[in-house]
Parts: sequence; structure tokens; C-alpha cells
Amino acid sequence: MTTLLAFSGSLRKDSFNTRVLRALPALAPAGTQIALFDIAELPLYNQDLDGETVPEIVAALRAAIAEADGVIIAGPEYNHSFSAATKNLIDWASRPFMAGPIIGKTSMLIATSPGPGGGVHANAAAAEILQLLNGKIVAQVTTAKVHEKFAADSDTIIDEEFAQQLREGLAAF
Repeated sequence: MTTLLAFSGSLRKDSFNTRVLRALPALAPAGTQIALFDIAELPLYNQDLDGETVPEIVAALRAAIAEADGVIIAGPEYNHSFSAATKNLIDWASRPFMAGPIIGKTSMLIATSPGPGGGVHANAAAAEILQLLNGKIVAQVTTAKVHEKFAADSDTIIDEEFAQQLREGLAAF
């Protein structure tokens, strides 16, 4: 059994990236389990909070990443980069310095956009940081016009090309 932990770098209630993450279990290979970890309540990284005792959500985050075989981060592109929520997740998960649970972890990056860019800059920026942390990126998936890729009123992806990219990324774990 492969266990993957998924994070949305968008805190928006109707986030397309969160919807993509909710669609992943239906696209995953047999024997792959995907759990979504909500980072909406994760405090901004503050070294004063990162001592022997950390906030409960931080302890849960670190434990979940440590136990997972890999992580999936899906997020929007803001100002030619990834979201502050994504950066905050990586900051908490990379501590203690170069010993945090995301260090060396295998990951998949997803960025989607209703616009024409598809999030390629967000994935490139996140990949740069994860590789600096000795991570292995198995796939970087982007798509533009994401609002057109779902069945009406559901999290089912109907765009076969996008679905296939996600299947291949999940199989690469």
C-alpha cells in the first residue's frame, strides 16, 4: 500500500486545486491511498512557536508527512509563484532545519488555473525549493482553463488528457 498525503495551497472554499485533490483517489492506481490534510489553520511559520512543544496542527502535520510515502501539493499561481499557504506548509515541514519530514520526500506538484497560464511558474518555484530540500519530484502537472475540466457540480475530472497526466503522476510514486 502506497500512502500519499495531499495538500492544497489554496485556502479558498471552492478552490479548483482542492477539487483536483479530491478527484485523485478515483484516478490512483490500485493499492494507493490518498489523504487530504487541511492546512487552513496552520499558523504562519514563527520560530518562536517552533520549540520543544509546537502547535498541535504542526505536530500532526509533521507526523503525517513522516508517515506518508510521498506528498502531493496542489496550488494556484500568484504573482508568478506559488501561494503563501504553500510556502508556509513547506517552512513548517522542513523544520527542524534540514531534518524536517519533508526533507528528501518524494512529491508531485499540481498547479491549475482558470486562466491561460496553467500554473507553470508556481510549480517551477515549488520544485526549486523541494529539490533544495533533497526531494524527488515525480511529476509536475499543470492545466489552464481548469473550470472546464470538471463535470458539472462535481469533483469528477472529465478532461481525459488532464486525467491521464494525473494518473501518470500518481503511478510514478
